[in-house]
Amino acid sequence: MNLKNIDTNRLTLIPMTLEMTKSLINGSSQEVEKLGFKCDKYWPTEDTMDILPIINNSLEKNKVPSGFETWMIVDKSTKRVIGDIGFHGIPNENGEVEVGFGLVENERGKGFGYESLNAIMDWLNLQECVRIIKAECLINNKPSARILEKSGFKEINRDSELIYWEFIKSV
Repeated sequence: MNLKNIDTNRLTLIPMTLEMTKSLINGSSQEVEKLGFKCDKYWPTEDTMDILPIINNSLEKNKVPSGFETWMIVDKSTKRVIGDIGFHGIPNENGEVEVGFGLVENERGKGFGYESLNAIMDWLNLQECVRIIKAECLINNKPSARILEKSGFKEINRDSELIYWEFIKSV
């Protein structure tokens, strides 16, 4: 699959490549800078650093991003990577995929989370293999819960820590 960047009014979502993940794991933003972007001083976040080895393993196998890995969220006005949005792997046999997103703290509350989630949802709507999009957030993460709700996700369950969300694509 030949992936293209996804542009919104204020953001560009860029699929992460194998070279980018390796560079970031090694503490370098060199591969990102080759594209003409800078990394926010707080990105990659701790959560992103935790998932980079998983993304790297997936990209090691496939060599080329499928879109179901991670996308960098770039603020067009500053040309800085301010977060990321991505998936916990390719859709399963039921067409389910799980999405997750995160922004650096100083860029939260500006609508970037909502804008990036809607952009990736538009991309998912073009993926015929996807029927259901799942997400989860911590119970006390009210901003993420609001973004998910505003984007059409429905709460399907919760436990002592997490709220579980689902979006069923219309056929």
